[in-house]
Order: sequence, then structure tokens, then C-alpha cells
Amino acid sequence: SKLRFLADWKGGNRYELKMDHLVCFAPGMFALSYHTSPDKSSAKAQRDLTVAKQLMYTCWQMYERMETGIAPEYIMFYQNKDFKTPATHYLLRPETVESLFILNQVTGHPIYRIWGKRIMDSIDKYCKTRYGYGALKNVHKTQQQPDDSMESFFLAETLKYLFLLQDPDVPIDLNEWVFNTEAHPLRIFI
Repeated sequence: SKLRFLADWKGGNRYELKMDHLVCFAPGMFALSYHTSPDKSSAKAQRDLTVAKQLMYTCWQMYERMETGIAPEYIMFYQNKDFKTPATHYLLRPETVESLFILNQVTGHPIYRIWGKRIMDSIDKYCKTRYGYGALKNVHKTQQQPDDSMESFFLAETLKYLFLLQDPDVPIDLNEWVFNTEAHPLRIFI
């Protein structure tokens, strides 16, 4: 597939060639490592930014390659083949859009806002219910009703990061603010 991914470590030299949607926080983590590096031209900083972009592209492909434009819970990689989706459900997770927000802030590249808009359009099209949004049982099926359940992190994190990603006038400077695990921005006091 030629996609960069983080495999599940099973101990010793054993790995499962699986990447969970939850791992899609990692592009943002690597981008923040680059962003906070005192020497952005160093080999480590440049490596971290490259890895961030490559992992972000993989997370984007988890959305882009599905019929609904919605990512599955995890994907499996196979040698010399494209990834497969054995777990086809979607739980309205925030990790990918969190990383899109951070990469947009760090690089200023508009592709991350474009990808975020496409993800939001797909969520709105396939997950919207009468009173909110719901999880999907199968990201391959375009003709299905979303579940009648919405995790609190969808409002606290997923929608917040999508909003911040699309609003360039929001004054969130990553040198002055840090986000807690529920995406609440907290000013850094130094």
C-alpha cells in the first residue's frame, strides 16, 4: 500500500499489521514534536514532520477510500496489498481531525482544512440523526441509518476540532495554548 502506519506491538518481535483509528492522534503528536523543537532544521525535527505528514495521509486514506467517506475503527495491512477493513464500524472518533487541526496550525498547508471539510461533509451526510449524530455499523454501506447513540467526545472533541480547523480567525497559537484530552484549550502559563 506504500502507506506509513503504526503497527500493534504484541511483545518481543511480534507485531500485528493493524492500525486503529485511535492511532490517528500520532500525526499531531509528531507535528507537535517538530513544532516545539528548538532547531526545526535538525534531522530529528525534520524526521518528525515527515512522519507526521505520512501518518496523516494514511489516516486520511482511511476516510477517503471508504464508500461513505467515513473511516473504520481499524484497518489491517498485508504485504504487497492494499489495506483491508475487518472492523467496519465508526464511532464518531476525534483523533484524525485533531491531527488535521494540529498539522494545519503547524504547517499552514490548506490540504488539512480541505480534508477536514470533506470528513465533516461525510459525517453530516451519513451520521446525522434527527437530534444529533450517530455511529455507523458499516462504513462501506451508503444506505443505512446511523445508530441512536452519540459519544460525548463527538461534541467535546470531534466537532470542536472540525470547527477550529475551518475557522482561521480563531486565535489558537500552539505556543500559547495546549489542549487537554477533551480538547479544551488551556493557556500555557510561563
